[in-house]
Amino acid sequence: MKKTLAKNYLVIIFTLFIGLLLVSTSCKQVPDEFAASDKYRLVWNSNPETSVTVGWDQLQTSEVEVFFGLQDWGRKYWKYDKSIKPSAGNQKYGMNTQFASLDDLQSGMNYYFVIKDDFGVSERYWFKTAPSEPEAFTFIAGGDTKSSGLPLEAGRATSKMVSKLRPLFVIFNGDFNSGSGLDSLSWQRWLKDWQQLTFTEDGRIIPILPIHGNHENGDKGNLNYIFNSPYHNNDSSSIYYSTTIGGNLVHLIALNSEIETGGAQKDWLEEDLKKNNDCTFKIAGYHKPFRPHYSGKRENDLLYSQWVWLFDQYGLDISIDADSHIHKITYPVRPDTLSVDADMGFVRDDEKGTMYIGEGSWGASPRKTDDDKSWTLASGSFNQVKWIHVFPDESETPAYLEIFTVKTASYDADGNQTLYVEDVEALNEENLFDIPENITLFEDDIFGKSVRYPFYLNNK
Repeated sequence: MKKTLAKNYLVIIFTLFIGLLLVSTSCKQVPDEFAASDKYRLVWNSNPETSVTVGWDQLQTSEVEVFFGLQDWGRKYWKYDKSIKPSAGNQKYGMNTQFASLDDLQSGMNYYFVIKDDFGVSERYWFKTAPSEPEAFTFIAGGDTKSSGLPLEAGRATSKMVSKLRPLFVIFNGDFNSGSGLDSLSWQRWLKDWQQLTFTEDGRIIPILPIHGNHENGDKGNLNYIFNSPYHNNDSSSIYYSTTIGGNLVHLIALNSEIETGGAQKDWLEEDLKKNNDCTFKIAGYHKPFRPHYSGKRENDLLYSQWVWLFDQYGLDISIDADSHIHKITYPVRPDTLSVDADMGFVRDDEKGTMYIGEGSWGASPRKTDDDKSWTLASGSFNQVKWIHVFPDESETPAYLEIFTVKTASYDADGNQTLYVEDVEALNEENLFDIPENITLFEDDIFGKSVRYPFYLNNK
């Protein structure tokens, strides 16, 4: 009898304990206060199918943690099934930059997260991991922003276009600010703008793949400080890397034209191209063009000699550059220094050539396009980015890229600026491949509003 009574008491106590626990959990309130952090960014710097790096500026010293998962719990941080503390950081440019690596993620999924510290909880944000199998997606490529005046406003308009188009990711081809990359206020302004303008209204953050430009040369480790970009052999100045999306659909190579382009980087490039030779599309991004389409920029003969033959040998499909502050797209070309048909070291080759697109002007003042080549398909002087649609093989349709040039700002003869972003329809997750209403696309007389690669598809 006593044993039975004791057992019953234990059951009652246990039941009361569980009940109190459930009540305590259900009554838990999200704090009104927000985390003491800002300048959030997401970076793809390893395998985007299973990981992403979250970066932010921690405004006050605190214990801090990122809570994340596949289910959207809003700011209820305790309901997310995973959490991680920052594993890297630095005290550069007046910021306490923190990085947390979210690993072991599922590919092709939506993840939601908040950042919690001793002062509160951030807004809820979300992102997409890259697919691990061939799957259609879009991305944006561009470069060159400035820190003041009309160029700053043009850059802001272009960044806002990112939130309108909702690409899977952005390749930023260098020159984030004016100067040499050492000004604290310029970096802080750029990161604040990135958060305020590229994040979508529903809190989606678009990951960035950053590339080093000449305006980062004041400290060759800048991209590591700002984006935790990987470097080689314990040398923070040697920032170049690659990643693959969609199984073997697209291989992306982020090169560095501002350091030694031969030697270790050239050896790495050849090995990387060789290892990923079976990818459907191979795309390289870097800052300085081989053959600028603005006469005020010198020809980059050394850069040409170090990389172009590898591009040709391993069948690079698309090269994306910046620096000159113009729009440029070429026919497919291959290197040739001997043929009578060669122009500046290239001949047109529609079957096996590489298409070169660029040359910057995300926000920087557009320059004249006064140095076109015989193999130039189109060029123009305005602020712009490339919006690239990627499609895998489907039944009788081969895999292809469709390249749009999105105008974001232009200037009249008196220097008056016109921006082209406010009236653009914002896409949603259901219509990511639609051409939004009121968008301004560059239109070529021959090929229209887009160019396809492989190039023969333009004839259909």
